[in-house]
Amino acid sequence: MRDVSSLAAEVVQQAQAGGMDAVLAGPVVRKLFVLLQGSYGTLFVSKFATGLLDAQGRDKGIRAAMLLWQARLARFPAEVVEDAAARLTAEHPDFPPNLPQFERVCEAAMPRQTYAQLQGLPMLPAPHSTPVHVDLEPHGDGKDWARRLLARVKKGDRTVKRVSLKAACEVLGQEVFA
Repeated sequence: MRDVSSLAAEVVQQAQAGGMDAVLAGPVVRKLFVLLQGSYGTLFVSKFATGLLDAQGRDKGIRAAMLLWQARLARFPAEVVEDAAARLTAEHPDFPPNLPQFERVCEAAMPRQTYAQLQGLPMLPAPHSTPVHVDLEPHGDGKDWARRLLARVKKGDRTVKRVSLKAACEVLGQEVFA
């Protein structure tokens, strides 16, 4: 993996060689720079402006910064970059971010993966359990819940926890079974 210094050196060499005319940042980074410039104004643009213009009249420093941001943010999906930009302008309205700060916001905005996804393990299907329904005549004595639990267990319901079964038996004055 290339580090920031080697990426920056490549971008500076391209800018000095005049090779920036054919190289453009992707639409996500161009949109991001427009958003950040619109949000922070000259505070953001002045970080990168050099005053040297290319053949199209664009600042070479800003174009170089855009290419560097493009290279570093390429590992994030476009939705994550857009979400990070929205979070950033809401959380830090006073000062524009630098690239490492924006990367941290992007990392925080990335959807989390489970251990199985990180290890490449297959996703298991969700367990299926059919609810056990019991029809009991309510007695109205506050113990109907316990009778309902015991009836479910007698019908084969294995989802009732042992502690619940014990409490139901205790309320009804019965020995714990199963």
